[in-house]
Amino acid sequence: MPQASRHTIEPILEESFEGLYLRHSMRTLKEIETVRAAMLAGAPVGAIMVKKLEPGVGYVYYVAVARSHREKGIAAMLLEDAIEKFRSEGIEDAYASVEEENVASGGLFAAQGFSKTSFAEVAKRFGALRAVNMYRVMMVVPGEALLHRRLA
Repeated sequence: MPQASRHTIEPILEESFEGLYLRHSMRTLKEIETVRAAMLAGAPVGAIMVKKLEPGVGYVYYVAVARSHREKGIAAMLLEDAIEKFRSEGIEDAYASVEEENVASGGLFAAQGFSKTSFAEVAKRFGALRAVNMYRVMMVVPGEALLHRRLA
């Protein structure tokens, strides 16, 4: 989604997130290089924000769907699209984080093959310094589960 059109995603973010997550999602919407949108009749009904963290590693920041369009498979479609985009860019490892209590988001990612991981696992795979740098960019906060899916 082009930068000039991203403001049309803001109402979806406002009904999907609150507090710190809402503020961060709004800032991320403006700054991140890749926002993909699900469109219906020319208007966005969902969006996903993704980023290549470093060569071979991608991160899903936010998946949001308009309340009136939830439970119709839009979030799954957006996540599938993001995974294919990652693959086309040579990304072999995809990460995301979800609030521990967000059962719907956890289920969405689990259905797409993501499973819980930890900083220790990331450090084992990439080395401690790279893991620290990736965590800093991912902004995983207490109360969130880090998820991983190997794409290659």
